[in-house]
Amino acid sequence: MRLLHASAALSAVVLLGCASGPRPLAPEAWWPSRDPSASRRPVDCSDLTGAEGTSVGDPVEPGRGKALQQPSDLGSGAVRLVWSSSVAGVLLDWVAPVGVDARTLWLLRVADSGRCVVGTWATPQLGMEVVKHAFVQDGRLEIVLLGLGPPAGRGWMVLVTDGSKLWSGLDSRDGRPGAIIAEEAELQMEGAQLLLVVTDRGRTGVRTFDGIHFATRP
Repeated sequence: MRLLHASAALSAVVLLGCASGPRPLAPEAWWPSRDPSASRRPVDCSDLTGAEGTSVGDPVEPGRGKALQQPSDLGSGAVRLVWSSSVAGVLLDWVAPVGVDARTLWLLRVADSGRCVVGTWATPQLGMEVVKHAFVQDGRLEIVLLGLGPPAGRGWMVLVTDGSKLWSGLDSRDGRPGAIIAEEAELQMEGAQLLLVVTDRGRTGVRTFDGIHFATRP
């Protein structure tokens, strides 16, 4: 099998905890006007309701449907913008607490005077060290590969969003999101098919994305 990288679909790797340290979002980062006396319009998040697509891992507050006017509304102290993306025409910010091994991630929809919480990810153990992501179905889905913990025994989790929901891209068990322990994991393209290629101790395994999850090849 020949695996081809699709540069238009696969992003560069985002390495967390660079030497200069992550920069926290300024209090006015989501304020569209430079005039402090200007009125702020309410942020409408009323369409983000229901339990589906709420969180991956441990529940986090503020959760789905919460309107935010400034970064401090997340209630987690200093936070940083990990990356921004556009999925199905929806502008998104992925935000985490400042720190080299953040264990919480908010998926926020960009509004003209704030943000709406689309979904959350959290883990009680290893924080994220590496982020890789890809866009499929003509940009209607974003697939995020999170590398957790140090290289030795690194865990890997997958998040998927369509801009309105967030879910685990690996099979869940007992209500917990799926995870893989391996030395390395990569998102690669084989023609129009997105693959999760996992390498550990000289062995390689391949999972195929079916539009919802990555399934093991027969």
